[in-house]
Amino acid sequence: MMVFLMLAGCESVGAPGAPLLAIPAVAEGASLVLTQRGIGDNVVSLLTGQDCSYVRLAKGQTYCGSDPPPPVQPICTRSLGQVDCWTTPPVATPPYRNVRDGPYELTAEQERNRTSRWPKLF
Repeated sequence: MMVFLMLAGCESVGAPGAPLLAIPAVAEGASLVLTQRGIGDNVVSLLTGQDCSYVRLAKGQTYCGSDPPPPVQPICTRSLGQVDCWTTPPVATPPYRNVRDGPYELTAEQERNRTSRWPKLF
């Protein structure tokens, strides 16, 4: 609906071919909304199989690349009156229970999703 309103606005200007000039702008806007990348970024990403974007350049990263794995989360256990945190679990029988919810590492599906080629289809 919004596209038709934009095209109608171009017609009201009276310039011949103005709606045709608006089509690339609408396509670029739709690409930015749907994929957070421009059309050119999507084409390069599809050809290279990596995440390519000018946003990465603005962050000081390379144009194409992949995200690094998340840092190792500390394991926090209850202690007498406080919480102790370690990067490796302490050896204990039975094993200490973590204070926070969630897994210590990425699951196999999360790791496969993180390292799969772009675009990630399913």
